[in-house]
Amino acid sequence: MRVSIVQAPIGPMTQEVNRKTIFDAMEEALNSSPDVIVLPEMWNTGFYPERFSADDDYEEESLRRDLSAFAKEHEVNLVAGSITVWDHDARANRSFIYDRAGTLLGTYDKAHLFPMGAEKTYFAPGEKNLAFELDGVPAGIITCFELRMPEWVRLAVMGRAKILFVPMAWGLSRVPHMHLFARARAVENQCYVVAVNCTKLGDYPAMGGGGSCIYDPMGEEVLMTGTEACIHTVDLDLSKVEEAKGKFDLFHERRPDLYGELVSRHG
Repeated sequence: MRVSIVQAPIGPMTQEVNRKTIFDAMEEALNSSPDVIVLPEMWNTGFYPERFSADDDYEEESLRRDLSAFAKEHEVNLVAGSITVWDHDARANRSFIYDRAGTLLGTYDKAHLFPMGAEKTYFAPGEKNLAFELDGVPAGIITCFELRMPEWVRLAVMGRAKILFVPMAWGLSRVPHMHLFARARAVENQCYVVAVNCTKLGDYPAMGGGGSCIYDPMGEEVLMTGTEACIHTVDLDLSKVEEAKGKFDLFHERRPDLYGELVSRHG
């Protein structure tokens, strides 16, 4: 599967600029004939919840329409990152998945909200994960901070997904941790991890520190970016998933009957 990642420069509440940046980048990515284009986290507003107000219009209906139209026109799958949306009277950090026909395959609301960024104050957490297929390839998705949650990642993959997509707005000072966790999640779940960060726009504070990365099921680095805005396309050899599971399948070697304390809040 050929995957294009968009490490985009995103500004805080610069919505028209951010929108143009993303759609121009997707157009550029098409030059590499990808099967799927992957976008970062909260690219419509940037990850600065303290700048939000109750009167903000996130234009999610317009964005959804245009993302679907783009996928259909260019016959490309979109893991369209996450955008800030209004859901009734609460905000959600919501990811959108479109197939080549522009059909919405599903949405995913970030379930574990970042405790240091006021996200818990301004957003309602999601309550379920999302499994989907792109061109018949089973996949899962989590968002940014959740890369630190191995139990949630395990549930997102469930021993089935060959690719875990991770839209992010991960800060520069913690990028080494991001790489550590992405590699670990790939190895322990025997799947590809495609982690796509955003980066700094001009003089605005950085939403994310770049360093987007892809690791294969054996923990080998497939892609590593710097801090600059960029678009990269790589081919994922999905046979490596079966190769990694050939000697032992970690998901099937679990003993869930021993793990009761993991779901206890008394740990």
